[in-house]
Amino acid sequence: MENSLTYKTIRDRCQSIAMELTPDMPTTNSVDAWESFIEQLDELRDDSYSQVLEGVESTDWAIYTHYGWKILHAVPQDAINDAEENYLACNGDLTLNEVEGGCFDIWSLQSAIAFYVLVAMVEDALSTILYELQDLAQTTIDNL
Repeated sequence: MENSLTYKTIRDRCQSIAMELTPDMPTTNSVDAWESFIEQLDELRDDSYSQVLEGVESTDWAIYTHYGWKILHAVPQDAINDAEENYLACNGDLTLNEVEGGCFDIWSLQSAIAFYVLVAMVEDALSTILYELQDLAQTTIDNL
């Protein structure tokens, strides 16, 4: 197990999660294969948030609460602020007294906020990858 996390480690892991979500590249170099690939990219783009949630939920970083503290210490403050806003928006703007059934638990709260940091980072990485793959596919079709 790692003793500390760096922003680069977190960013690289989020990139890896995003890559795992993308469809396989076409195995044949035909217009039909590349058009089918573009359709798969569009389907992923339409359902990306739920796919990202599943991808992040499956990591050990989301499962073990001690990673929340490490993640929050490694990422920029603006990422934490955005994640906190997303957490509160998704949970009905809870007050501290309502967190974890009325019992404030800093470990659970920081893990939840860290989870939304990871979600945002994977979403950003996936968006970039989808754009690049779409461009590659369209360029390939144009050149066939």
